[in-house]
Amino acid sequence: MLTIIALAATLLGTITRLFGPDVFDTLRRDPSQLGHGQLWRLLTPVLVQGDHSLMAIVSVFALCAAIGVAGEWLLPRGEWLLLYVLGALAGHGLGDAFQPHQSGTSVAFAAILGGIGARILLDADPRLKMWRIRFAVLVPLAVLDTALRDIHGAPYLIGLLVGLWFERQSRVRPESAGRGLGATGFRDSSRPRADGSAWP
Repeated sequence: MLTIIALAATLLGTITRLFGPDVFDTLRRDPSQLGHGQLWRLLTPVLVQGDHSLMAIVSVFALCAAIGVAGEWLLPRGEWLLLYVLGALAGHGLGDAFQPHQSGTSVAFAAILGGIGARILLDADPRLKMWRIRFAVLVPLAVLDTALRDIHGAPYLIGLLVGLWFERQSRVRPESAGRGLGATGFRDSSRPRADGSAWP
């Protein structure tokens, strides 16, 4: 549901480009306008996809949908939302310096991917060994991505760090979490305890 809502909002914003640039110009990254107090531009670039190619837009939406649904399956709603917002802020904050006057939703989902990575990396299930390797390899690639002035590496790393913090909290104090809300305020009963058992 969260993925549908997030992508539907971006789809509506992207469709407005068919009727002129006004909405796009209002929502996209713009360092000069941000400096004049238009603080909404820290977050609103996720509401409109700036690619010119229809194929690129469809590809981004498909990839984000896959990440978002996986994130909803593995992460509590509160953590999903927090990662989405942090990814948007980090990606578009860097974008103001690296790639001004653009926009897009992929940076928000890059942070959710990092949160998924944290969950997988700390899971001892031997069946997930290859996935742990893949998510670990993404770490130096994300650093390189940022060094090359792309804006997706940093959101992934932030999502990974935040996700690791949440996972550590759930393992250190699993007994303090009850149904629907845990010690961090984000855990819910749909997520297993650290020892693999279900919540009471």
